[in-house]
Amino acid sequence: MLAADHCATGVDGDRLCLSAPAQRVVSLAPHLTEMLFAVGAGERVVGAVAYSDYPEAAREIPEIGGYRGLDLERIVRLKPDLVVAWADGNPRAELERLERLGLAVFATPGRSFDDVPKTLRQLGRLTGRESQADAAAADFVTRLEYWTARYRHQPRLKGFFEIWPSPLVTVGPRHYISEAMGRCGIDNIVTDGLGDTPTWSEEAVIRAAPDLIITSPPARDFDRWRRWQDLPAARFDGLLVLPADVLMRAGPRLVDGLQALCEMADRVRERRP
Repeated sequence: MLAADHCATGVDGDRLCLSAPAQRVVSLAPHLTEMLFAVGAGERVVGAVAYSDYPEAAREIPEIGGYRGLDLERIVRLKPDLVVAWADGNPRAELERLERLGLAVFATPGRSFDDVPKTLRQLGRLTGRESQADAAAADFVTRLEYWTARYRHQPRLKGFFEIWPSPLVTVGPRHYISEAMGRCGIDNIVTDGLGDTPTWSEEAVIRAAPDLIITSPPARDFDRWRRWQDLPAARFDGLLVLPADVLMRAGPRLVDGLQALCEMADRVRERRP
């Protein structure tokens, strides 16, 4: 294959081209580790950040850091020919240091559902796994379109997503979790531009009277919302705990999270008068 066959354009607009498919890959985000396995390049991942725990084989990959920082020396010792990063999750300063050390760094997006198939295809090109990447991307798009169409005309519900209980952290309207809510017929009560993961107040949630309050494991102190029996989410059993990680990671299982959320929301619709 020509070198041009192993090219991809990152979020910064720079085009990265490899002379051959990457054989030694370092992943700097758990969802990117999942993506590399999804395109058939999992056995080439020689290092990954903490919490890269899906699929099961990913747990055996040597750890090269996490949210508190990367072990740059260990990454260099692994001699990767490709480092895959998340532009919205990895500090730019760390990525620049890796680039100065002579490593090929590819920064991916991860802000919307549409970014998932795009990134799968890019990783397929960089690893020479185009066919499997195209199949994984097409499957994601097909399922996404199905669930979006199914809930496009459902009665709207109001919802609030809790990332963390204290301080109360939620998702803003531009976050992909908020996008998932919208695709399921759920209007996020957080509508202003305070960032992707703003802090919120319990009082503001109660005033907004959401039909759903949603979280993901570990669901710390989540049952406290039941104290407010006038809250629709408490009255109609709309306190929803999603399966772990599926909606918290911008990877291939994001559509699984969408399906789970949509189906849970349906059950709440059935309980409402």
